[in-house]
Amino acid sequence: MADETSEEIAQHFSAMGDSVNLINATIADDTESLAVYGSAAEVKLMITRNTSHLEIQIAKDWYAESSVTKTSYTDAVTAGKAYVAG
Repeated sequence: MADETSEEIAQHFSAMGDSVNLINATIADDTESLAVYGSAAEVKLMITRNTSHLEIQIAKDWYAESSVTKTSYTDAVTAGKAYVAG
């Protein structure tokens, strides 16, 4: 979408927050994620999907134009990539 409404942008940030929370919770203790996803490889795929989601959203114009503090999103991308590489 070229021009997104403030409601749509808020929904994007909400979904990004969900990805941040999932990445951070999994890295902190992946026991529950292993129970849900079944294997370390599946957990890494889930982290990769969420990290990619954040990267896609971070590249959007509305993200750059927002005054929202962005550290949690960029930190989650860095942590997610490190987790998958590890």
